Amino acid sequence: MRVVKKPGHTDILLEDEEVHRLCRPGFGADTCIWLVIGPDGFECLYYNGDVPNLLGETLRQRWQKGLTVAKRDGCDEIGTVNVMGEGIKREEIE
Repeated sequence: MRVVKKPGHTDILLEDEEVHRLCRPGFGADTCIWLVIGPDGFECLYYNGDVPNLLGETLRQRWQKGLTVAKRDGCDEIGTVNVMGEGIKREEIE
């Protein structure tokens, strides 16, 4: 797991093992809603769920409307990540 702090938000980049263990892609409703793929690989949007997409809608809004296949709202491990970087394997500040 890598925490990348940027102005206005924090990216949580996940290793493949973490994605399968924590996010459970392919498990329908038990898949985490915050799992996305970005230019740097798998990302968790848990702390950035209110950032609008190109249509002005947030992932949180789509989930609340029932428009996502995934239904699980995060996990304990990501929910307790200190986004200041303590306890994280690697940290970058951009």
